[in-house]
Amino acid sequence: MLGFTIRSEVIVNVLSHAEATLDNPNPMFQDMGEYQVQSTQQNFRDSKAPDGSKWLPNSEITYMSILGSQHENKDGTLNKKGINRVQSKKPLVGSGLLRDQIHYQISGDLLLVGSNLEYAAVQQFGATIKPKNKKTLSWKIGGVSVFAQKVVIPARAYLGISIQDETELQNIVADHILS
Repeated sequence: MLGFTIRSEVIVNVLSHAEATLDNPNPMFQDMGEYQVQSTQQNFRDSKAPDGSKWLPNSEITYMSILGSQHENKDGTLNKKGINRVQSKKPLVGSGLLRDQIHYQISGDLLLVGSNLEYAAVQQFGATIKPKNKKTLSWKIGGVSVFAQKVVIPARAYLGISIQDETELQNIVADHILS
């Protein structure tokens, strides 16, 4: 069996600090969680997934539900105000509620980042909505009835760790363990 004695005070202090940090990782997890919440909110501002891919644009139905009929010219085309609203509307950013409801939670040795909003998972993973008791789905947009066999909501991943996030999270860990 190999044995050794560490006589360097610097190394002993670093190892002691690393051990103390790993015994109580909550302060490190808090810094990681705060960073990841900000990074996730930046995904909303950039309309991008953590892997850098652009989110799919909103559907025509989404635009119509936002605009209604008040943004149409007499010939049915969009007026200037409607065009401006369509061009400024980013996917997943209506009221900003989902973006603003990203939180982190520490549970034992886990750091969880996400949202508890009902529709959060649908936006992250996508969904297909089909009628349960009727042949079609129906709703109104600007007083006009709309019918569909199904509605497909595409996945627009906003949660996850990018390469940049991974580097920053490693730096946070190093700062806590080595300082």
